[in-house]
Amino acid sequence: MSADEEIVKAIAKQLPVKAAYTDAIKPAAKQLGHLGEDILKALRLALFPVTVAAGLHDRFERFVKHAVARIPEKKRVSPAPQIVGPVLEGVRYEPEGTTIDQMFSQLLSASMDSDRLKDAHPSFPMIIKQLSSDEAKILNSMFASGEQPKLIQIFQLRGGLAITSTERNDLPVTGLDFPENLSMYTDRLERLGLIRFHAEKPMEPIVSSDGHQVGGRNFLICKFTEVGEAFMRACSPERTGP
Repeated sequence: MSADEEIVKAIAKQLPVKAAYTDAIKPAAKQLGHLGEDILKALRLALFPVTVAAGLHDRFERFVKHAVARIPEKKRVSPAPQIVGPVLEGVRYEPEGTTIDQMFSQLLSASMDSDRLKDAHPSFPMIIKQLSSDEAKILNSMFASGEQPKLIQIFQLRGGLAITSTERNDLPVTGLDFPENLSMYTDRLERLGLIRFHAEKPMEPIVSSDGHQVGGRNFLICKFTEVGEAFMRACSPERTGP
């Protein structure tokens, strides 16, 4: 058995082997008893060709061990290969202990927890990969607080155009590396389908001294979408539930 296969086997041994779905264990499964060949294949693809790099073996073993440890033993089920493979592939590029690393860890836990399986969607590893550290901090801060940040935008009518500016933005900026990029971050999080801005109340017109409307003030609140809620339940290190 090659060194790479030994590493795959060592990491796979830490995973739960109880089937979550009827096809999670195949009759042809081998090497690790009841652990499905699909999962072994996902591990091989995720770890190739970097498994022999110094320190990565221990890094992956610690990562999997911590993800499994937070799940009550009676609730542990075998993870879907569509999640465990992409999660480990993403982790190998992420420094240990970062917010992104913790989100990958929580997602792997969710994929092995019978109570959280419904939230562990196969698209979530790719979403995590697309987040910057600051965007992850914004999401986790919103999720932990349970609040819906407010945004007040002003538009001014000039030469037939509506020039928009922000008067108030309550989205969390504490701890961000680049708080000046907040507008870009929120735009990206919207495009990823995680958050949406909803009107809190009707637009307030801005009227000039001669009675003509010269602009308006929009009052918005930021909410998680349905996908965003599931994503955060599965991935947030700030989650407070069981």
